[in-house]
Amino acid sequence: MKIKLLICAAILCGITALVVSNTYALFETNASATSDFQIGKWVIKLNNKDISLSKIITLDDFTYVNSTHVEDGYFAPTSKAEFEIDIDASETDTSVEYTLDIDDSNIREYPNIGFKIIDLDTNQETTEVNISGIMYLNDTNKTKRYKISLEWNNDPDYDESDTSLIGSELQCKLSLDFKQYLGE
Repeated sequence: MKIKLLICAAILCGITALVVSNTYALFETNASATSDFQIGKWVIKLNNKDISLSKIITLDDFTYVNSTHVEDGYFAPTSKAEFEIDIDASETDTSVEYTLDIDDSNIREYPNIGFKIIDLDTNQETTEVNISGIMYLNDTNKTKRYKISLEWNNDPDYDESDTSLIGSELQCKLSLDFKQYLGE
């Protein structure tokens, strides 16, 4: 009788194992797939040049508007210096947040040199040295244009400080920072 009981137990264990393995097979899924994720483009152009290369902007990059009393290519009393910044994020597949910081500390030492920034898209003028904005993914126009303008007024009260600039360079540091805008 013990042998019959052991044989029955072995058969029942085998049937149980077979049922469990078939049940497990019902919940197993085998699949394969190829995942192709496209990475969004990040192409931002500053004055028609890809900004992946860095560039220091100096007063030599400015365009001078001189009076008849100042030689072309020089910044002197009665003249203006202008620099246009064209930001183009039209080839970017994300929203872009930008910050324009201008270090005008050297210019502030000369009160007769006026400094302003003109938003060429809205014609608004400001003397703020920190400007930021967002170009959204769905914007129809993902470009922004600014003009930085310096005007050297001929004021006799500042003749001494004006002559201190002879032979030296007046520095104005511009820095642009771009980030993917993730929203709030």
